[in-house]
Amino acid sequence: MNVVMIDSDNLAGEADFPMIDLNKFGWEQYPELAQEEVEERCWRSDIIITAATPVNQSVIDKAFKLKLIVAAGDAYDHIDLEAANKRGIKVCHAPGLNCSDKNNTESICLQVVANINAFIHGSPINLVK
Repeated sequence: MNVVMIDSDNLAGEADFPMIDLNKFGWEQYPELAQEEVEERCWRSDIIITAATPVNQSVIDKAFKLKLIVAAGDAYDHIDLEAANKRGIKVCHAPGLNCSDKNNTESICLQVVANINAFIHGSPINLVK
């Protein structure tokens, strides 16, 4: 499973994510990507994590293995929900946690991984409707 965090610099504090519940996975973490780089970095991802960088229809269409998009924080308006829904891709977020508040960063990292682990185990949580 390939996981890509496309914009860890959009978290106010240091993004230190715990391990996910898989024996084998790839984790790429970028401080920030220009929009034109997102497709290139995510095309083979199973999971995309984003705090604020848009995950638009083009990114979703090119990411042929994509199963889950996680908003690192409460806001998810930067994710094309319609495009994700058409492909059956789940979208979840970290309710009540603002990524621009450095006091929330540790909680966001924990919640992002909890969302991923719940998805892996077949019981997604914090789904965006």
